[in-house]
Amino acid sequence: MFVNEYVMDRRRYDKWATPKFWKLPIFYVYSVIFIAGVFGWIYFDKVNAPARWQTVGAFLTFVAVYRGVLFNWMHADKTFRVTRQRYFNGKDWSCKVIVGEKNISLYINGKINNKVEWSEIKKFEEAKSYYKLSANEGNEGVMLDKSCFTEGDAESFKRWMLDKHPEIPHAPIAPPFDK
Repeated sequence: MFVNEYVMDRRRYDKWATPKFWKLPIFYVYSVIFIAGVFGWIYFDKVNAPARWQTVGAFLTFVAVYRGVLFNWMHADKTFRVTRQRYFNGKDWSCKVIVGEKNISLYINGKINNKVEWSEIKKFEEAKSYYKLSANEGNEGVMLDKSCFTEGDAESFKRWMLDKHPEIPHAPIAPPFDK
């Protein structure tokens, strides 16, 4: 029916797993913390306050940058590296997704990895460069790269999904992941 083949590398994993930090609601909280930290750091330096107060400002600044900007990327990087090392001998892995009438089959490095029944799919999400068929409250799902269809194409897959599976809600993916 439809076949989607791609190599899971660091760049693709980043695109799918790391949100755009400036589109996360918590980003504004970290922006306020950052501004307060920088202001405090500079202010306490100018008024010759004890070093511990300057340290508080510096600490707030660094925490805001780490948690607001770097944390999600670093977490995705670690997850990718550990997965690649533990399961694929330090190499990128190839994925092949076969979408059929009865189920969806996922092959990793040429071996069957998982079969997902259509009754398990709860949501059909669309991003700029990929589709996500979500199961289990959206935490897990089957990813299809729009540019990597070897049988069928992205637009015909979308039409087929909307025609054949109207029971699965179609929606755009959350804005931080729309890459």
